[in-house]
Amino acid sequence: MRVAQHRKQMKEEGYRLLQIWVPDRTNEKYLADMKREYASINKADEQDDIMEWLDNVSGWIWEESE
Repeated sequence: MRVAQHRKQMKEEGYRLLQIWVPDRTNEKYLADMKREYASINKADEQDDIMEWLDNVSGWIWEESE
């Protein structure tokens, strides 16, 4: 009853209730997903040289013909 009264008062004062879902950083599945994501990001960072090489080698594909 106190919660309902508080919500009514807040609404009358121009506020709106907002509830959101946020990641549970203690959840094992969430932690496993984050470890996988971090590993993927780190691996991508290690492959910067490969991407630079690909840009140099494949640059001619995107150049306009004269």
